[in-house]
Amino acid sequence: MVDLGVVMPVYKQKPAFLKAALESVLRQSFKDFKLIVVIDGAPEMEPLVKQYADGDARVEVLPLEHNQGVAHALNTGFKKLYKMKQIRYLTWVSSDNVYYPAFFATLRKALAKGPDELGLVYSSFQSIDNDDRPLNDELKLAALRQYQSKSKDKLLDSSIIGVSFMYKAKYAKMIDGYELQPVEDYDYWLRLTENCEIKYIPVELMDYRVNSTFSISASLQTDAQHRYWRYRYHLARHMARRRRNIEPLVTVIFPVSAADGAAIARLENLYEQAFSNYYCYVLDLTPGGQATALLSTISHPVTDFKSFANEPERKALLYAIQMLRTEYTMVLGPAHFPDPMDMEFLIAQLSKADKALLSSYYADDRTDILYRLPYGAPPKPNLYNELFRTEALLAILKST
Repeated sequence: MVDLGVVMPVYKQKPAFLKAALESVLRQSFKDFKLIVVIDGAPEMEPLVKQYADGDARVEVLPLEHNQGVAHALNTGFKKLYKMKQIRYLTWVSSDNVYYPAFFATLRKALAKGPDELGLVYSSFQSIDNDDRPLNDELKLAALRQYQSKSKDKLLDSSIIGVSFMYKAKYAKMIDGYELQPVEDYDYWLRLTENCEIKYIPVELMDYRVNSTFSISASLQTDAQHRYWRYRYHLARHMARRRRNIEPLVTVIFPVSAADGAAIARLENLYEQAFSNYYCYVLDLTPGGQATALLSTISHPVTDFKSFANEPERKALLYAIQMLRTEYTMVLGPAHFPDPMDMEFLIAQLSKADKALLSSYYADDRTDILYRLPYGAPPKPNLYNELFRTEALLAILKST
């Protein structure tokens, strides 16, 4: 009985990549599946798909008149599969990746043998370039396996699922389809896993073609495109936390007295941090709101702007911090975070430190994380880029 449904969205694709991807699916060791190939407004691809499918009865081609993106193509394919009552397992495959013969069998077996609440399984993968050359040695593969093996709650911080996955149809039917391009897969995992458990299989089951000619990742190379992707990525996490009633842990305050490129670069540096469970308040100290006008063009779902025209920075900080409700607060200074994990590490250290310690911050040479004590001389000349317990920062500002 055919109980596995697969969707392959196809837009513009190099014929050699399409051929390799489609043939790798059709040569799976597990053969009882239905494959829906959705041609997303690229009619020139349809004869190629039919040629490479070579009359395989498991393949159905659905041509769409206009290109509407990956999410719409996926939803079109899965809508067709949902009408087949015997379909219990679902996955989707890309038209430029290569799937190992055991891809379907391994993932399906894990779902079938697992408990009822197990709704999503996923595996590791190898990355390849346009010439099919592997990009990860064993050391890098081991690092990827460790990254993907994080607990389910870490999915709120990053897309640990990756590109090799399968899930149960009954859980997929509990949520709306794919949305929020170009992070439709990550957003989908966040919504799906609110209803089921996940399991990681630490073995490579496919080759993922990095930045292939017509891939989404290759289309996100300009600053504007990356900003749009980053905004949607933050938005997916923000919406997931709101659905789960998870309040932000940190408020990041960015006092800005000059609307210039340095202010843009500093804010973008914050947005590139791996840690995302924060509010951001830009304190606009410029006389005519120039900082708000400039920085609000860089979209972010949890950034707000507060006008303190011509006010001293210290006074604006004191006023703003009295309004906060988060456990921790950080004041952004001009120096950038050198590493995307900087905030994550500071929070991890302060959260487990003695409650008497007021803050955590990096040593000048970045060899260690240090702490501010409740007594003695201030350990550094300013409050910038230091993670404070909010009450402690408020007390410091009131006393100076």
